[in-house]
Amino acid sequence: MGLVSQHIVGSESFFSKASGISGKLRRFAENFEVDEIVSIPGRSHWIWMQENAGGRHSIIKIRAKNWDTHVLVKELSRQLGISQKSIGFAGTKDKRAITTQHFSVRSPSEKVSSITLDNTEINFLHNSIKPIRLGNLVGNHFRIKVSKPKGGKDAIDKIFSELGGFFPNYFGVQRFGSIRPITHIVGEKIVRGDIEGAVFDYLTLESSGQSELEGRKYISETKNFKEALDKFPPHMLFERQLVGHLSRNPGDFAGAILQLPESLSKMLVHGYQSFIFNKVLDMRIKEGFDASLPQVGDNVMPADGYGGPDQRMIIEVTDRNQKKLSKRCREGKAWIAGLLPGIKSNFSKGIQGEFEKEIMNEIGVKFGDFSIQDIPELSSNGMYRPLFQKYNDIEVNFDSEEPVFDFWLHKGTYATSFLREIMKSLDVRVY
Repeated sequence: MGLVSQHIVGSESFFSKASGISGKLRRFAENFEVDEIVSIPGRSHWIWMQENAGGRHSIIKIRAKNWDTHVLVKELSRQLGISQKSIGFAGTKDKRAITTQHFSVRSPSEKVSSITLDNTEINFLHNSIKPIRLGNLVGNHFRIKVSKPKGGKDAIDKIFSELGGFFPNYFGVQRFGSIRPITHIVGEKIVRGDIEGAVFDYLTLESSGQSELEGRKYISETKNFKEALDKFPPHMLFERQLVGHLSRNPGDFAGAILQLPESLSKMLVHGYQSFIFNKVLDMRIKEGFDASLPQVGDNVMPADGYGGPDQRMIIEVTDRNQKKLSKRCREGKAWIAGLLPGIKSNFSKGIQGEFEKEIMNEIGVKFGDFSIQDIPELSSNGMYRPLFQKYNDIEVNFDSEEPVFDFWLHKGTYATSFLREIMKSLDVRVY
């Protein structure tokens, strides 16, 4: 079964007009390095960063190569003998990369020292009274090489000139699944109340160019879960969890979804919200609106205590405050907000609200649909996200003729969405 054509991701509009340099990311994992930024000078820090000898949470720092965050959590859970809910992290990271991130594990330091994982370096930092929660970071620092580009410094400088320090804050293809971009498709089924359909999509959908796997084909044709388990290889951990649950509990599709790690199951609905956000932003760019010039009726997010967008607070743009908010947006101290729709959402006013209504009408979804009756844990109230973001402290050096980009981004922002503006490829496999 292939992906549904209207759900293909990665074809959104570019913000700059200059030709891209093409090329490919992650030719080797070493070409894509990402390190968490968890603090900045002169600001208060997360409680998990404060050492407390009596704390039940061990804070560890893991440098990993070719590890998916969800798989890493599952393996930590297995080796430490604790539930996955007893493991906290601030944000998911790219798999094909070298990543450095922090985890909290509800386990003593002696047990932490016994963990053995290939391609990782694990360092115990301290004990804490609080775990790490999603979002407990400032941003991420990246060092990324683009392999085999067709353009050099002049082409890059021209694009930078057109971007003016900003780029569209699209959710990158990793948000939907790098190899098999389907989270939004599965998420849509969940939002529409078709939990059985969501499970079958997760188990059977193939991405373009991916050879059919025996297990996916078998499930699609037979719906026989008892016989299917042996047809999914051990590395397909999450598929095996779904199939195993349904072989033991026939018809319990909601229970099967809940077998997935909480962070992964929630990402399914979030993936659908992300898909809607990208479509609205694409429409705004097609209409030619500036990245840092809020329109009357837009919502704007001010900076939080760490200098990034405060997604809990919005300010409506009016004739009276438009000039002041425009200045703050240009300075990178405020951001025009886009909607991740949910139960408690309201449409924006002005032209942004028109874009939101048009897309949601087009795909036939309402705010109330994000109340998931069969799996209340996956319901979402909705939130805001910057439509555009700044790339910070950018440096470009060349290794032979291959550019190496060194920069940092605020949390929740995709380096691939920034580099997509530089490369301009519509083939999502190069990112």
